[in-house]
Amino acid sequence: MQEDLLDFVGDIYEASYKPGHWEVVMAKLCQLTGSKSSVLIIENQKSGNRQIISIYGISRILAVAYNAGLGRYDNTFSLVKTKINDVTILPSQELKQNNPSYYQFILKPADIGHISVVDLHKDSDIRIGMAVHRSLNAPGYSNNETNILRLISPHICRAVLIQRELGNARSEARNMMSLVSKIPMGMLLVGQDGTVKFCNSVAQHVLGRHKGLSLAEDKLQAHSRESQKQLDSALQDVLDALHHRSESAAAVRTVSFSHPHASFPLVLFISSVQEPGSHFTVPDEERCARVYISDPGGQMNISAAQIADVFALTNAEAQVTLCLVNGLKLADIAEHNGTALETVRSQLKSVFYKLGVNTQQDVIRIIIQTMMPLTGGAQEYQPGG
Repeated sequence: MQEDLLDFVGDIYEASYKPGHWEVVMAKLCQLTGSKSSVLIIENQKSGNRQIISIYGISRILAVAYNAGLGRYDNTFSLVKTKINDVTILPSQELKQNNPSYYQFILKPADIGHISVVDLHKDSDIRIGMAVHRSLNAPGYSNNETNILRLISPHICRAVLIQRELGNARSEARNMMSLVSKIPMGMLLVGQDGTVKFCNSVAQHVLGRHKGLSLAEDKLQAHSRESQKQLDSALQDVLDALHHRSESAAAVRTVSFSHPHASFPLVLFISSVQEPGSHFTVPDEERCARVYISDPGGQMNISAAQIADVFALTNAEAQVTLCLVNGLKLADIAEHNGTALETVRSQLKSVFYKLGVNTQQDVIRIIIQTMMPLTGGAQEYQPGG
């Protein structure tokens, strides 16, 4: 039995990073405790909503109904009278008396007559509970079986909390990557070996148009040998600064790339993903340089809605800004928008304030430098693709 429990604990922690493995855990839990079914539930303390993390031996239809709202009528948690990670045994008669409706519509159809329930975790945000079940005609749980639950409950609790934290981290990473992929500035992440690990749609567009720099075999390729040396040196300086945690080492480099057929040079700002001076050293294989691309000569392919969204302008202010970038004078803008000249001046004054500038030239410069061509059809870059 001891060996079985040790193997089971390994399965539990495997489920913390492989959520699909909870089904294996719940099945083995039933085998070890002589149960017909089992369930792992998480409750949102603020909303009161309850969701099943994993089940075994219970109809999926009942699980869907539980998650859809029937779970709020589950009073099993309220019947728990023991401390965290201890076991409360609930016989069928007690379950029926405490909540006849829930017993009639959920427990009886699922042939649940005896429940051993454990309150695994409780804080201001969530509550986690686990239960194993026996049928209506089966005998109740023995001390040996409830002791097994006590032994493995802390491990299941930790595994669920680990899974929750990993899930939050993955969600944050996905949200961040989604945000980065849509920002109106070309951005890439370049690894220690020079391989481009991420390239948003704007950077793809710029690299595809400007001849000074390109993306070949997942690496940045400059037009000339001299420019390539400058790029490689800048990337290495930034990555070395991250590795050595040196405050004196350069953490930011600026490199420009000219081409005979380009009106303006392409400008790259290179910095470390993690600032130097951090309390730990990042392994070589995890170091990345963050590269921002600016193409001052790039053709504008933006809408007033995009300008409004990026700079928090009103639609009218964004229209004035776009007209200004397209070379219209204030009188022309007023005629174009069908408004009075004073109205346009007032809107422009508000744009000055929101952008933190004082002249029309400053507005144009900021828009041109920031708002790269936004191509809705571009896909997120995948190395090797």
